Amino acid sequence: MALRASFFVLAFCAPALALAAQTSSGNTPGTNAPAHANPPSAILRPSLEILETAVGEMTLDKWKASPAIRTEADGNLRSIQRDLASTLPPLLAAADAAPDSTAKTLPIYRNIDALYDVMLRLDAAGRLAAPSNQISALDQALASIGDARRALGDQVQANAEGQEARVIHLQAALKAVPLPAPPPAPVACIPPPPKKKVARPAAKPAAKPASPPANSPNSSTPSH
Repeated sequence: MALRASFFVLAFCAPALALAAQTSSGNTPGTNAPAHANPPSAILRPSLEILETAVGEMTLDKWKASPAIRTEADGNLRSIQRDLASTLPPLLAAADAAPDSTAKTLPIYRNIDALYDVMLRLDAAGRLAAPSNQISALDQALASIGDARRALGDQVQANAEGQEARVIHLQAALKAVPLPAPPPAPVACIPPPPKKKVARPAAKPAAKPASPPANSPNSSTPSH
């Protein structure tokens, strides 16, 4: 979750962060971040080389054990060899490219933790049946991988704490940025109401003069 939050802040809040860096007391995001972590291969490589040597010296046909114990030991031995040859190399390459990334380093820690459990079972079986030289090699490899596992676990925790600290710093910087004043509300221009048209009365037509009646004395009688 800390990574997702940091990516979100970096991707979407860059302008605000720049302003926060200018307005804060000279601190910029990441000022208190720890130095780059060591590549995981630098932590694990010496122990892995010791383990490879110990595994190469294992000859189960010299073990004084029952077939069941030898079969189980052979399965554990093959599991270690597969892990060293095919599983760990790509994980180490990805983590070495980003040693500060918890997401890249944590899979290696889980792998080494599982590898350590397999070595515990192989070492326990070897103490009961393996020759002394093979037991000594297994004990040395087990102790070395245990130390490397603790060192890698400390680095994973340091990476996670550093990322969380950077996220907290960025969040604090964002809160310190003064928010811009909202723009004034636009003044609505209300148009004047339309003028009412006064209805004028229609002009009355002029009265026609009345024609005199036919029997009126004033009317002229046509002469014959």
